Amino acid sequence: MLKDTRRDYGWISISIHWISALLIFFLFGLGIYMTGLSYYDEWYHKGPSLHISLGLVLLLVMVVRLVWRGANPTPEDLSPHRLNNALAKLVKLGFYLLIFAVIISGYLITTAEGKPAEIFGLLKIPSIMELSASQVDLAGEIHEFLAWGIVLLAVLHALGALMHHFVWRDRTLVRMLKPGKQK
Repeated sequence: MLKDTRRDYGWISISIHWISALLIFFLFGLGIYMTGLSYYDEWYHKGPSLHISLGLVLLLVMVVRLVWRGANPTPEDLSPHRLNNALAKLVKLGFYLLIFAVIISGYLITTAEGKPAEIFGLLKIPSIMELSASQVDLAGEIHEFLAWGIVLLAVLHALGALMHHFVWRDRTLVRMLKPGKQK
């Protein structure tokens, strides 16, 4: 089952979800790692281009995710508790807002001197504005702060999925691991 139904997520949504999660955690880890490097470390020079390229790949994945979500039905909530369902929607909205804000701040940092952002040297995204040194510093602080926000939301998200699976014993977690049977 590739497409979503009112009951389950399909392989495309499941793949987008897990690709996004892996990219986000790798980008976060790489970002933290890079902040501890000195100028003479090899990854001080290699890390940023990988971080930028993967950040822009995440942007493309997120755009595909939004288009796919708009073209498919959203599976129904499985929790009988309205508050749980509302919190889940709030966490999902928080993810979208934070992810796009982190990507935008990263783009602004990358293109601050008027040079384009590149995806593995294959595609260039032009700069739309130049920033002063203090603006770049502010964008960097925002980038890091919001990245930590994504990680905290991911922890809440994972805890919620585990609650659904082990406490409420519904299919919320399972349906994000494999699609249901096509009917």
